Amino acid sequence: MNIINKLKTWQKRFISTLSNPADWLIELFGRPPSNTGAIVNEKTALYSSAVYACVRVISESIASLPLPIYQRLSQGKDRAFDNNLYYILHDQPNPEMTSFTFRELLSSHLLLWGNAYAFIERDNLDRIKGLWPLLPNQTWPERDSISKQIVYKTTVISGQTLTLPAGSVFHIPGMSFDGLVGYSPIRMAREAIGLSLATEEFGARFFGQGTHLGGIVEYDGKLSDEAFERYKKSVNEIYQGLGKSHKLMFLEQGAKYHQVTIPPDDAQFLETRKFQLSEIARIYRVPPHMIGDLERATFSNIEHQSLEFVMHTLRPWLVRWEQAINWKLINPEERKRYFAEFAIDGLLRGDIKSRYDAYAVGRQNGWLSADDIRALENMNPLPDGQGSVYLINGNMIPIGQAGQQSAMEQQARNLIELLYRNEGGLAGKLQAVRNSPQPVELPETRAANVRRGITDSYKLIFADAVARILKREQADIMRQAKKSTLNRAADPFVLWLSDFYKQHEDYIRKIMTPVFNAYARAMQAAAAGEVGGKAGMTADLEQFIKEYQDKFVSRHIGISINQLSEALDQAAAEGQDQLEAL
Repeated sequence: MNIINKLKTWQKRFISTLSNPADWLIELFGRPPSNTGAIVNEKTALYSSAVYACVRVISESIASLPLPIYQRLSQGKDRAFDNNLYYILHDQPNPEMTSFTFRELLSSHLLLWGNAYAFIERDNLDRIKGLWPLLPNQTWPERDSISKQIVYKTTVISGQTLTLPAGSVFHIPGMSFDGLVGYSPIRMAREAIGLSLATEEFGARFFGQGTHLGGIVEYDGKLSDEAFERYKKSVNEIYQGLGKSHKLMFLEQGAKYHQVTIPPDDAQFLETRKFQLSEIARIYRVPPHMIGDLERATFSNIEHQSLEFVMHTLRPWLVRWEQAINWKLINPEERKRYFAEFAIDGLLRGDIKSRYDAYAVGRQNGWLSADDIRALENMNPLPDGQGSVYLINGNMIPIGQAGQQSAMEQQARNLIELLYRNEGGLAGKLQAVRNSPQPVELPETRAANVRRGITDSYKLIFADAVARILKREQADIMRQAKKSTLNRAADPFVLWLSDFYKQHEDYIRKIMTPVFNAYARAMQAAAAGEVGGKAGMTADLEQFIKEYQDKFVSRHIGISINQLSEALDQAAAEGQDQLEAL
């Protein structure tokens, strides 16, 4: 096609396109370089390590999240395994790609070009059969001049341009001017990315084409052409190139060398590279530590930055995906029943202490069961429906028996009062008790005093056991801290700390298990004596002790790690001795 015909073709496309009017010029003549001289487009931008890292971390995160289809129930929702779209989105959109590959590809298109397109393949019954990616730089929407409806044009490998109806194209646009075609983040940030590419090229050329020898050789006399060529060739062969750097230079016949290049540190080369890393991370709203910039990351703030990544970086992209799926892939009638939604609970999980504290609140207030909590921790339900019971705070009784239990307690109190008042001789005894100067315990008061006495006795035993745990914990941690030279590098110590507490769990259980069991047996025997029951451990009591001990260990370790990490971070921030802070 000659240039005239090509211009006519692109002019026609320009008139009818909904995208940026300058696109046809860019694609026809090529994009002009940035002010740094670097050519910046959606492909060359990936040569910047920061752009590549940002695109990769976002697209891989989106691709790795489960994407099920749900059906609405009268109360809540459930996964719609019988919907054919479930398998396509969750497992395999077409015979040549997995769901991860497909979503990673379209997400990278969205992050680079600002748009993601896929062809919707349907069977004879108009059901979706597969999704096939379309190249974003060769696909664009137009408004049909006759029907005034949106259609999509795409150029295939043979060079032919196909027109597809809007119902056959799955399109996710990014932020845009007209709501139909998204802006390319690369074009919007062309200068920032160009500077990043330019600094990388400068560094490569600096080490590839010479070291600190760039400059002027001063010679008082005059060299012949032959002598000049020989001298230049000799210098380049001996000193030019990274492998020949830092050599001692010899000059002949009184020649003098004057360095004129600016060293990279004088040109703020490293600072520029660091700034561009943060600049590109800001463009994609990615926390710097997720693309390898740990300069301002600490042990305590990385978790919060990771949660911010989910809430403020991933969530807008996930909503774009979900709404595009519900709009393009689910017909209007089915939308009343089915919808797509990413499962992001796993990314929002905090540290073990925060999670267990949250579970405890839900468990004690009756809106989380043991099985609900186990499901959130990716564990199987308890056998025989034991974990499906909902409890409330207080005596931790089944919620369905809360009113019944209160009524039973009131009936027991009424019965005791009735016996004292009306049965033979009891009324007089009751009156004598009331007139007596010495207080006399009623049965329920006496039982409470017995239980309180057992608890007070065991306080010393518990305190002694915990003191033994803390003494060993302190000795081991301080011994390792003195070996780690904390003021120079705390990371090895933090890694050791994580491994230490995994092993320390066993020691805590070894010390505390006999104490827990003995206390439980004493309290059970006292309770059995109150109601005339049989003393001895039961399966329910053993299970309760096990769960309580697990929570005790997790809480102790979580608090210890948080306190130690905060002490290290605060000491580092204030320039104090970290060993002394511990």
